[in-house]
Amino acid sequence: MSEEYVIELEHPSAKTFVTILEALGNIVDEALFSFTNDGVVVKALDPAKVALIEVKIPPEAFLTFKVTKDLSVGMNLSSLIKSIAKPKKTDKLTFKANEQFYELIIEGVAVKRYKYRSVEVSATEVPEVTLDFKVRALVLAQAFKAAVKDLKGIGSIAFIAEDDQNLYLRAAEGGAEAKLSKMGGSILEMEVSEPSRCVYDEDYITKILNLTGIAENLEIKFGNDLPLRLSFNLVDGGSVNYLLAPKA
Repeated sequence: MSEEYVIELEHPSAKTFVTILEALGNIVDEALFSFTNDGVVVKALDPAKVALIEVKIPPEAFLTFKVTKDLSVGMNLSSLIKSIAKPKKTDKLTFKANEQFYELIIEGVAVKRYKYRSVEVSATEVPEVTLDFKVRALVLAQAFKAAVKDLKGIGSIAFIAEDDQNLYLRAAEGGAEAKLSKMGGSILEMEVSEPSRCVYDEDYITKILNLTGIAENLEIKFGNDLPLRLSFNLVDGGSVNYLLAPKA
């Protein structure tokens, strides 16, 4: 007897979907996915309450989007990611779920099917906070990834902007530095209402670097003593917003 599912989604890129799961899994062990007719939403706060990640994928990003009724699915990301084989770029993904189980089907040359039981996960409740960011830069995602990798192992990264031309990523204690610039083409847009410098944990930035592989551009926002906000617009549709508290 076939399983009755109330959620049936088909996404053109299994790679995109699995990359999102991996980024979430770097932040939390478990996450609650909410499926409604408005799309898929995941919000998760890391155990140390330093980083908040939110994923939104609209219905139009899917080839098929069937939500018979609203459903929240708790996923154990740590075991899920370990068991799924890395999908190829051309592989397609089908996701099905009901109140008890969810299933991922990755279709390429071969068809791989994975079925799991939903786990109990509390919804992440985070109060809405309006932040007055002083710096906004739209940068090439791959350029940002390269800049962070150039600073690998420094522990803390200072984000520095003094004008609307350059964004510096610098070792907090001085020394190593990477520069993104309008002139060099890595910055597409930049606004600075106040010269700003703030330090963030390198490890927490590295946790979501894999998202640069499924986004062309990345919006960076920060300010003096303000969180860092990284916003990825995904190539296949949808967005990931990542908020990281400044280092004390």
